[in-house]
Amino acid sequence: MKKLIIAVVQNEDADNVVDALLEDEFRATRLASTGGFLRRGNTTLMVGADEGQIDRILDLVRSNARSSNAPAEGSEIQSAAATVFVLDLEDYQRL
Repeated sequence: MKKLIIAVVQNEDADNVVDALLEDEFRATRLASTGGFLRRGNTTLMVGADEGQIDRILDLVRSNARSSNAPAEGSEIQSAAATVFVLDLEDYQRL
């Protein structure tokens, strides 16, 4: 089955994640996004893949995105390295 992987990563990590995906010959669509508790800038990556490629793509995201500490009122908050959604697709095509 085809899958759509949506990975939301910090802007600072986006280039490293995209470069790692391209190096392994995965194509990604990159979108600027904002959200989350701290309303910081993020990059949303969309990757179409076969089911057997999911683990490799997740490994690439995991190894190239870093969690970070962000200042908040009187403390710091640890933000996730990435938020990833894996969705079933009926089909996808590169035209």
